[in-house]
This record gives sequence, C-alpha cells and structure tokens, in this order.
Amino acid sequence: MDFSSLVEKASRSVVGVVTKVSDVWGLEEGRSFGTAFSAGGGLFLTAFHVVAGADSVLLVTPEGEIAEARPIAGDPNDDLALLASDLSVPAIPLGSALRLKVGEPVLALGYPLAMLDRPTATFGIVSAVGRSLSVGDRVFEFLIQTDAAINPGNSGGPLINSDGEAVGVNSSIIAGAQGIGFAVPIDLAKVMIDIVKRYGRYVRPALGVYVAAVNKAMAAVYRLPTDKGLLVAAVQPGSYADEVGLRRGDIIIAVDGKPVENVFQLRLAVSEAFAEGRTPRLRIIRGGKRLDL
Repeated sequence: MDFSSLVEKASRSVVGVVTKVSDVWGLEEGRSFGTAFSAGGGLFLTAFHVVAGADSVLLVTPEGEIAEARPIAGDPNDDLALLASDLSVPAIPLGSALRLKVGEPVLALGYPLAMLDRPTATFGIVSAVGRSLSVGDRVFEFLIQTDAAINPGNSGGPLINSDGEAVGVNSSIIAGAQGIGFAVPIDLAKVMIDIVKRYGRYVRPALGVYVAAVNKAMAAVYRLPTDKGLLVAAVQPGSYADEVGLRRGDIIIAVDGKPVENVFQLRLAVSEAFAEGRTPRLRIIRGGKRLDL
C-alpha cells in the first residue's frame, strides 16, 4: 500500500505548535512543542496538554510562515483544545471515529521532537476503540488505541484514515510500552467546534446519569427486557435527566431516534443536541414498556 499521495495532501493541513511559558516576572521560562491541524475557518485543533498554561502560542508551517494562535476552547478531561489563528492553510476533512474498525489502517501525522521542517507520518492499525486511560487524577475515555508511533511532539496532530479524513486527535503514549498510542475521537472535536460557533464559548454537556452498558450476559443474569442499551444506575439530582423523569433501573435505548449501546454514543448524541440548540429526546424501557422522555 502506498500512502504517499494521501500523506502529502493531509500534511498541508498540519502545523507545528510552539508555546512559551513565562515566570512570575514575565521572563521566558521555557518553550514546548506540539502539533495542530486546520479544521477550516481559521480554527485549529490540538491536544489540550500542548497549550495548557502557555502564555503565547505560535503556529508554524514548514515554509517558515508563523502566526499567533489564541486558545478559544479547551477540555482537559478530553485533552482537546481549539485555537483561532489567521494562518492560512487548507482544512483537513473531519471524519468519524464511530465507523472505525479494529484492524483498519491509520496514519499519525505530526512534528516529533520539535523537528519543524516537515510533518512526519507513522503507519499502523486501529488496535481498539473505546479505551479508557488513567493519567494522574484523570480518566480519559472513548480513546482510539493504535500502534502507529506517536512520539513527543506528535500530540495534537491528526490520526487519519485511508480516505484522508481526520478520525482522531493524537494524544498520548504509555511510557515503557511499545506500539501503544491513543487518540481522542474526532467526533468530540467536531462537537466542540459546533458548540463554540453556536454559543461563543465551550460548555461540556452532561445528561446527569451514571449508566452501565447492557449486554447479553447482563440481560440473562438480571432478566432484562433487552440485551442492548444503557442501564441507569443513578440520576444526579437537579440534572437534565432528573428534570425529564429518568429513573434508576431505566434502560436508555435511543436518543433522537439513534440507538445507543455505549456511553460514547450517549454522550455524543446529547452533545450534538446541545450544539444544535435543542433538547434531546430519550427513548427508554421501563417496566417492560417503551417510553419517550
């Protein structure tokens, strides 16, 4: 398989990130490097940890073009950040991680080890989807696991599929492990962009429930009326879920007509509704009956 043409085209959308951190007296204390890529309209996506705590952010192209960037949204719990800049580079098409399959080929693009002459590309496959990763006091969920090498500096770059679409934002590696890298699903980044465009700032939507994915084994043990959906274990008082009457023991099977079988699908459906300025419609099973809330 020859991905050279695909990499050449996608690389035009990938830029280096140079951040500066100053001390309490305003003197430069250090610089760090990462990667970002254009989502169009002067917006660039990167990993939150690349720009966290930075006093200034610069975007750099291999041709030597430099422009300041302004962080306009960030979510440390997803390790995503959205930057605004006047730098003119073509946008990379944004795909969806929902269609990814284990074994599917992917490429990670970025500027490893602060080498800003041109983006590098590493090839691998999707090793798993929906992974969770504990880093310090945070737990990152719904991650794409890949064996495409993600080196320091690659963070914030796109993970692309064989169609040249960004399906993830490269995020992290596990020290001491080989062939294990993680990317944040691009679907969460698309929702972040839509929310910022609609409301002028980013707000992380939350339904207000604790759920567990239903499977055939669970359905058999607890004699549930379905083997797909999300079993509500608890409802947060005062939340949207509480307001619409969701109860412990309900099984959420769809949101706005779309089936939900895992937490990622639920969160994405609720976030999309919020980004579009409407309230989500939940279809549930309660006491063997199907209800709409």
